[in-house]
Amino acid sequence: MQRTIMEALMPELTSPYAQGQAMSAIGMLAHAAAVLESAPAYDAAEIKDLRATFAALKRLGDKHISKKSGLRGALARATRAGVKTSPDRRAMEESMSVFAAAVALGNVDDSVARHVRGYIRRNLERSRNLLGASLPTG
Repeated sequence: MQRTIMEALMPELTSPYAQGQAMSAIGMLAHAAAVLESAPAYDAAEIKDLRATFAALKRLGDKHISKKSGLRGALARATRAGVKTSPDRRAMEESMSVFAAAVALGNVDDSVARHVRGYIRRNLERSRNLLGASLPTG
């Protein structure tokens, strides 16, 4: 698409505005291609971090994760999803969202909150690295 815009479309555009829009489209396509190329590494890092975070939460034990909170079930689902031959990242993320909500509502102790906040911080950094600090705009 980039080459088509550059070789076929650009020579036909006479307006500086239209030419600028075409160049913006080329920039956005280049950015999208870079994101797609780095997505597999992002996915692998995300799964590795989710596994490690849930393993750390599991090591905290029942003392830190109350039965009535529903977090034990979320932890069990995440652990099962993470040990599959092809890990179920969506199920792991769903479990993490349950933990994140509990942290936001103040329904967990500091040990659990520290692990969840750490994961969220790392996830945001990975997302920022994948998508870039800003997207090209036209």
